[in-house]
Amino acid sequence: MVLLTALALGPAARDAVAMAWVVDPAHSQLTFHPRLAGGEFAGRFERFEAKIRFDPADLAHSSLLVVVDLPGARTGDADRDAALQGGDFFQTTLWPKGTFASTGIRSLGSGRFEATGKLTLRDVSHDVRVQFRFDSTAPSGGTARMIGSSNLRRLEFGVGQGDWRSTEWLDDSVRVEFDLALRAAR
Repeated sequence: MVLLTALALGPAARDAVAMAWVVDPAHSQLTFHPRLAGGEFAGRFERFEAKIRFDPADLAHSSLLVVVDLPGARTGDADRDAALQGGDFFQTTLWPKGTFASTGIRSLGSGRFEATGKLTLRDVSHDVRVQFRFDSTAPSGGTARMIGSSNLRRLEFGVGQGDWRSTEWLDDSVRVEFDLALRAAR
């Protein structure tokens, strides 16, 4: 029956695209949590953009694209913030953007999902997995929240040069978390 309906409705039904969502930057955050000298500190990216097409019932047509403005990394410590911009870490004069582009999304059950995709930092790309929850106010649109995290290996991307290649003081693993307030695109 579904196939007959799709054939009757033509290409639009066969080429469905998941709902587009717009991020509300005033109520969203993207944070990172490294461990330095055994203690964790938090940082945030002040500026980022996301193109989200997501429908829990249509994961085949869902996608995530996030572009992060790396000069907007802030930790609350001016010296540390300056170091993040330099050659030992993000080298923002050469690579001012970081990107994540999903290549697939799968359900983990109970409103939880996992996106696989390419993360690019310092012109180095690696496959990563991002787990998230998606809570929508209405199946047909309205507002939603997308909350999730991923553990990244900073050294895979060259984030940590010179003395910072050592993990004696700064762990290789960095947890990245996000909490996105979304509204359906009209």
